[in-house]
Amino acid sequence: MLLLGWLSFRVGWADEFKLANGNVLRGELASVDEDGLVVKLEVGGFSKREPWINFSQETLKELAKNPKAAPLVEPFIELEPEQIKAKEKQKEIVVKPVSERMERPSPKPGLGTAFITPIGLTLLAVLLLANLYAAYEIAFFRQQPVPLVCGLSVLFPLLAPLIFLCLPTRVPGSEAEAITAGAEAAGAVAVHGGAKAKTTATFPAAPARGLSLAAAAKQEAASAQTQPQTYTRGEFTFNRRFFETKFPGFFRMVPSEAEKDLVIVIKAVRGEYVGKRISRISMNEMHLQLQSGNASAEVMVPFVEIQSVQIRHKDAKG
Repeated sequence: MLLLGWLSFRVGWADEFKLANGNVLRGELASVDEDGLVVKLEVGGFSKREPWINFSQETLKELAKNPKAAPLVEPFIELEPEQIKAKEKQKEIVVKPVSERMERPSPKPGLGTAFITPIGLTLLAVLLLANLYAAYEIAFFRQQPVPLVCGLSVLFPLLAPLIFLCLPTRVPGSEAEAITAGAEAAGAVAVHGGAKAKTTATFPAAPARGLSLAAAAKQEAASAQTQPQTYTRGEFTFNRRFFETKFPGFFRMVPSEAEKDLVIVIKAVRGEYVGKRISRISMNEMHLQLQSGNASAEVMVPFVEIQSVQIRHKDAKG
């Protein structure tokens, strides 16, 4: 529109431009835009810009033959009845019948229909994998055959893992026999006051399970801890990582049941130190809290001076 608005051009076919009020502009077309046109008059000079609505229909039709002025003058040209009907026919919208239509979904889809969709199938696959993983972990926890538990979990999801989870832990045959034999031997004879006393029970002792096994393991661990444990230079590297991984209980302010009766003995170049707790530790040295009666002191021991480390009972002698 900017190119058409201010582009000047000359035409030789239009010398007269008739206005609706009967006046005539004689000359050459000088400029056209959406607001009207300007004529270069024969007598000299230019006319004012006349709006399109001021021109007669005859002049507007003549100007419509010009491709540059046609888009501007067409809205002001009055159409004849035949032309109006032709345009109305062109505007008519022909609705063609639809041959294929999409099937509408059922008005009340069931629950099973939701699992047929891609999202539903994905959820089912995730639930199946979670069920198999739970069965795998339960089989290891209860010492059951993994293929058996996983196979039944595929046939009976959620139900089979729950059943195996409720079952007691399976004990291997050799271990169960050893536990039973030990329990019977311990219950056969009891010593009280240095004399043998026969058991009065008429039924054999039940094999130890559950908490009894845990108590027996704890007793074995306690007896093992009473034995001195010695670590010498050459077999072990004495550094911060060694003490933090081997003796984490000796870093506590309040010792646990396992370390309350134990002491740590450091044999270094300067002497031997018997401590209850490691108060501080760095990359090159450690600070050992010594216990002497009711008094306590702290000594710094460099790692390079340590010859051996021993863990023993507080009443044991080195």
